[in-house]
Amino acid sequence: MKVLKKIAPAMIIIALFTLFCTQLQNNNHHLAHVIKFGNLYEASNTPYPLQNFVYLDTFLTITDSSGESTGQIINSASGIAVRGTRNKVYAMTAAHWCSVDESSYSSALSMISVLYPGTVIKTQKRIAFFGEFYPIEEIYADVENDVCVVTFTSPYAHKVKTIKPAKRYPEIGDKVYAISSPLGMFSHEMRLIFDGYFAGCQPESIYCFYTLAGVEGSSGSGVLDSRGNLVSILDVSVINFHEVTGGARLEAIRNMYDLYIR
Repeated sequence: MKVLKKIAPAMIIIALFTLFCTQLQNNNHHLAHVIKFGNLYEASNTPYPLQNFVYLDTFLTITDSSGESTGQIINSASGIAVRGTRNKVYAMTAAHWCSVDESSYSSALSMISVLYPGTVIKTQKRIAFFGEFYPIEEIYADVENDVCVVTFTSPYAHKVKTIKPAKRYPEIGDKVYAISSPLGMFSHEMRLIFDGYFAGCQPESIYCFYTLAGVEGSSGSGVLDSRGNLVSILDVSVINFHEVTGGARLEAIRNMYDLYIR
């Protein structure tokens, strides 16, 4: 008991020193990140707040029996953060990306398990925001209208500029804007900004159309009007003519916004 009393203070000092070093390392990492990304997306020449763009993907991790891991992106989409509150971020994207789950890859995952026995295979839906990747926590999908709301936790939630649905559709010929990751083209330091025109909504269809470039990976891009209001989420492009894209109707955007974004 006497020996324990003698070494206890030393153990406490070591534990505190270890905690201090760990916290210092975390603080240095955070400071380096803030210096790199703090003002990166500030721009005044577009109504689109660049920091609100988000990239989404499904990431496959394969860990072998020795513990070594390899990763592979299975699919990707674009999206737009519309609200940040405390540490929680709300973003919108296309429901056809949100609705794909691990069961869709079951055959491929089973084949990998057979070819490489002893491996551990995991898939994760994640989102890139302000220089970091985060796991997606909640998914609310309106598959019929192809609109989805996702949430994630980030210390940079305060960087999100609140974006609300437009009160009305643009006039045909009005300028609109989008940021996308076509074909999965993405990096934290890059923003692919597109502009085009509102073309109107097709009767008996869930889509309105825009002269905005789009291809696989552009799905989920938020379309903003010249006032910076959300008018659509891109869902489809025209085969062999990717300068015309279709997006969800404003009514569907408003409905999902009102239901899930708080």
